[in-house]
Amino acid sequence: MHVELFMNQKTNGNSYVVDDGKDCYIVDPGGFDMSSLLNYIDEKKFNLSGVLLTHGHYDHIIGLPEIMAYKDVPVYISEKDYDFLYDSSLSLTLWIDMDFKLSKEVKVIKLKEGDEIFGFKVLETPGHTHGGVCYYNEKEKILMSGDTIFKANYGRTDLPTGNSADMKKSIERLFELPGDTVAYPGHGGEVSIAQNKEYFEYLVKI
Repeated sequence: MHVELFMNQKTNGNSYVVDDGKDCYIVDPGGFDMSSLLNYIDEKKFNLSGVLLTHGHYDHIIGLPEIMAYKDVPVYISEKDYDFLYDSSLSLTLWIDMDFKLSKEVKVIKLKEGDEIFGFKVLETPGHTHGGVCYYNEKEKILMSGDTIFKANYGRTDLPTGNSADMKKSIERLFELPGDTVAYPGHGGEVSIAQNKEYFEYLVKI
């Protein structure tokens, strides 16, 4: 399995293409222009099979209409963050003067703890939002961590449905994963769990 990073300049976030050499999924299409990511999929001749969302904030979902125009594929999101796709006050698109609502024609599949998709197990990691999830592939030692953990940092908890106590528990849970697991976050560079545990060893003053 391979993970390819695409940085979204205007939203200062990361989108990813995860592939097995044939099929691929997009993780968190949070850019206003997803053309470089879609061109990459075309160049590699991957079969786009779906979109995985770690949570529902605008800088992780704003590219969805462009993805759907490219190919009508299912969108996977936590059942607790489902409403973010249709409520601009939750997704924070109001912050960028948009009233974003995903088309009801898009097939959205709600996820919960323990569900599996494309080799990933869904880990519920609330704190940044109440429905935040990470996608964990134990065999490949890959964690798509969204805005739960970054390199030496974590997602803010003062936004709608955020909760600092939940965030602390989620971080502690992720730190129980094998140390050589690599986290691919929603912002910034990748980092191993072991490295992040060192950064957080004075842990975790939220």
